[in-house]
Amino acid sequence: MSGAFGGDPAVKAALLDRLRAHAADDTLRFGATAWDGRGGTPLGVSTRGGDSADYADRFGYPLALAGLLDPMTAYAGPDRAVDAALAWVERVPAGADLSPVPERIVDHLLGEMAADRLAVSCRAELGQLYHAEASGTPPARRDWAELRRRIERAAEEEPPSSDARVALTACATACWPLTTSSSVLPTLIAVWLKDASRVPDPEFGEAVRERAHGMLDQIYRETQPLRDAGEAVDIPARFRARAPALAAAYEAQLARANARYIDRARSVPDMVLAHLAAVG
Repeated sequence: MSGAFGGDPAVKAALLDRLRAHAADDTLRFGATAWDGRGGTPLGVSTRGGDSADYADRFGYPLALAGLLDPMTAYAGPDRAVDAALAWVERVPAGADLSPVPERIVDHLLGEMAADRLAVSCRAELGQLYHAEASGTPPARRDWAELRRRIERAAEEEPPSSDARVALTACATACWPLTTSSSVLPTLIAVWLKDASRVPDPEFGEAVRERAHGMLDQIYRETQPLRDAGEAVDIPARFRARAPALAAAYEAQLARANARYIDRARSVPDMVLAHLAAVG
């Protein structure tokens, strides 16, 4: 195929018309890829099916990108999901070569998780495999598997939740051939989103965290017989009754962590679309 949409503006226009029609009919949905014969997710209505490889064949997007379409629009949230689905098509000229985009998204995410600083050698080896793949001499599957195992072993040697362990885990997650994987980008984005929970919270220090977790563990152990007997146990309510101030601080910290996660998730479409537009 000659780039995006086979180089044919009519293919792009027809795809946009289809998406807009489903949006107007309220049959464009967001979440796990779906098509029920009447409506579905952006990938579902675009192909009238659910196969990311079919999307890649029809519209000239790399397979790794095709697998990212529905997750990206789901992250956009209800107010922006339709705009994100349309922009995914609108920002790409017919004939554009999108083959560099998956690796650029990987580079962006690994940079966000400091892999270039904290996993230098692993990151360099991963880049070599990507370069070989892009040069038309794809590495053997065993080459990816061997590097992935070495990165995973290196990650296990780092302290849990340390910056280095996160960087290495991200590299291991990205250690798959981009030309044949439809899940590597969504999976790497999920690792990056999870990393939002590690952002230091000055209002909830480590000592307070340990006290809260200790209290919750104690309540959990004490109520084990009741739960084993099938009785419903409201552990948060017991926590609030036993230590109101500590429980309030813990719940406020959870709310802040959830807000950070949501903010980061909402940024995913802008990041992906910016890389698409840069190539176009």
